[in-house]
Amino acid sequence: MTENSFWRCPPQAQVRGSGQYTVTVVLPPFADDAADWPANDRAAAREFAESFGTVDAVLEDHGERNISDGFSLTTRDDLEWIQVGVWGNVIGISDPALADEGNSWPVLEQVRNLARRFPGAKIVGGATVDCGEIHEEAAWVVPGCEPVHSEGWPDGDGVPPWTLEGDPGAVLAACGVTARMARDADIAYDPDDPASTYWGGLGELVLGAHHPWRRPKVRTSVFRVRHTHAAVDLMEEVWIADSDL
Repeated sequence: MTENSFWRCPPQAQVRGSGQYTVTVVLPPFADDAADWPANDRAAAREFAESFGTVDAVLEDHGERNISDGFSLTTRDDLEWIQVGVWGNVIGISDPALADEGNSWPVLEQVRNLARRFPGAKIVGGATVDCGEIHEEAAWVVPGCEPVHSEGWPDGDGVPPWTLEGDPGAVLAACGVTARMARDADIAYDPDDPASTYWGGLGELVLGAHHPWRRPKVRTSVFRVRHTHAAVDLMEEVWIADSDL
């Protein structure tokens, strides 16, 4: 099997759009103070990358970089890079295979997979992709609460309708997120108008002190991977223009 056997397009095919796509797992106990952020466990990060549902194999380990550096998506080759960190009881992954346009719900799929693997964990996933119009998906699993899944087009004027399952208010309350905290973060949640909610911001509040993605000096492992056949098919649909396929 060649490294890129699942791709139909060449490595230099242009990527359209941009986005953010992360899943964070917090293992119990959920300590309130995470100011002293542990160093990245590179061996554990590789193990997690190899087991993640969108990854068929890790092809190369390119050491570490600051979490804030991220990757710019220019060509198809850029879609093969992921960032993974394991910091004590917190695990995070950034993977463009989590992006969707409302057809496959990969964030929900991976959050469900991780919930089965890590029972009792707090898991927050979210992906936003902008390819001319914005699509957003979020999925949360918090112990003692019904899972939450939110998905749709913030500027879609209700067509197609927004998908919202679970009770976000109950999850926020269980995580100690108050209305004042949401106001201070300039985040509003209206259960009657989920399309107007900044779901990525709410997910950060759910994670609280265990949110890694806004800690610019946190280190992550960088891997080039071969994604699964299903993940590649979805990435070509989301990120690659039809003319390059």
